[in-house]
Amino acid sequence: MDLPDGDTLIASAASFLIDGGEEDAASVLLSCTLHVWPSGDSWYAGDEIAYALHVELTGPRAAHDVLGGGNSAIAKRVQDSIEAVLPSNTYVRHFTAKAELVEIDPDWRSELLEIARGRRVDNQGTDFGSNPYSLTWNRMKFRSRSETKIAEALDQSGVLFLPNCLARLGQLPHRANREPDFLICHRQKWGILEVDGEPFHPPSRTTQEQERDRLFKAHGVRVVEHFDANRCYQDPDGVVREFLRLLEENG
Repeated sequence: MDLPDGDTLIASAASFLIDGGEEDAASVLLSCTLHVWPSGDSWYAGDEIAYALHVELTGPRAAHDVLGGGNSAIAKRVQDSIEAVLPSNTYVRHFTAKAELVEIDPDWRSELLEIARGRRVDNQGTDFGSNPYSLTWNRMKFRSRSETKIAEALDQSGVLFLPNCLARLGQLPHRANREPDFLICHRQKWGILEVDGEPFHPPSRTTQEQERDRLFKAHGVRVVEHFDANRCYQDPDGVVREFLRLLEENG
């Protein structure tokens, strides 16, 4: 049986939810990865055979708590959106939610103990609390899969980068906190890479984004480049290569 891949299903189902004004359910879905496989059952729908599927969503704790059991209103809307984009000769027999596994390093136990005991300072983004479905990669927080893809590509490139870091800048008496998606240092040059098209970068905020870019440039960060979230997800390595080339040429 030919089934769409998990990314295609999530993108299609999330678009279905957004088109219906169900952004909360879309946010939960977009924080997850999706796996689907035939469960082995089938039934006759008239003179056609429909095949049963098992859909499994894996995501952060908040998404797991919302989707687990499938009883919440959001879980029902998420499941309905997935069923809406599956092939017509299939149906969802099993719908499960799992918590994602974390990547570990040699100091994972001591780092987690620091967090558990409240000793770790975290100056990452100030509004993660408004997005309980934020993602974690190497114990750093991100707002979307597109951002985590860029983080992975930056990591593979070997550059220094600070994701969603809170910065203090501006001229007195108008100092302010601002937060770039990725502050990157490459060959002694600093630049900012922004992932656009996410809920946190809607077109309505274009003027605010431009003002923030000017603030960083006034402090010597010459390169501030914006890339579409879909491209960041589909071709993160290409985005990083292009950004580092622009930083070398213009930084």
